[in-house]
Amino acid sequence: MSHDVRTPLAIVLGNAEMIADSTGEVEVRQRAKAIEVQGIRLRRLVENLNLSSKLEYGAGKFEKKKARISRFLRRILTEIMNQTEDDRYQFTLDIEDGLQDLELCFNEDLVERAVMNLLHNAIRHNPGGCRIEMRLYQDRKNHVFLELGDHGKGVSKEFLRRLNSRNYEWEPSTGQHGLGLKIVKQVAGWHRWKLSFTNGEQGGLACTILMR
Repeated sequence: MSHDVRTPLAIVLGNAEMIADSTGEVEVRQRAKAIEVQGIRLRRLVENLNLSSKLEYGAGKFEKKKARISRFLRRILTEIMNQTEDDRYQFTLDIEDGLQDLELCFNEDLVERAVMNLLHNAIRHNPGGCRIEMRLYQDRKNHVFLELGDHGKGVSKEFLRRLNSRNYEWEPSTGQHGLGLKIVKQVAGWHRWKLSFTNGEQGGLACTILMR
């Protein structure tokens, strides 16, 4: 049987070195994570800029096809939850029973980017966490709506007015916040869907898209 013959001071110093090493590793991991997150944001910004230009000038070759919208939304929700893995954010998806098998004609890549932009927008601008809800429903006239909103801090009335204006233009000063939402508007316009942004009754920003 081996015995630790170090003095108490040596034991304390040894433990301190272990703690220091452990703290250093944590800091390195945190910095690496921060760099990774920033890299993802920059890549998303470049992708958004390229897509926005294609939609604005009609340079992209986009096609529509029929797809089950409920399955499409569940896939996106699963993807964003796997990307986030943060208990500060709670995601919900509510699909009316009568719309579970509904098929719509749309471009999946474009709509996925639009929905992802709305989700990332809610996450990025509510760093303290929030609840993010997606809802697919229809009214009495069988119009189908996709609503995506959060219970965060929302946006100013001036920015909301600009968002809902027909001639909304992204400005670099608004950051990716404005560019991501511009693409949402462009994607809706490409599909000839009607779209509106509102501040929720309980706070946060909500986007409602009339899809059919």
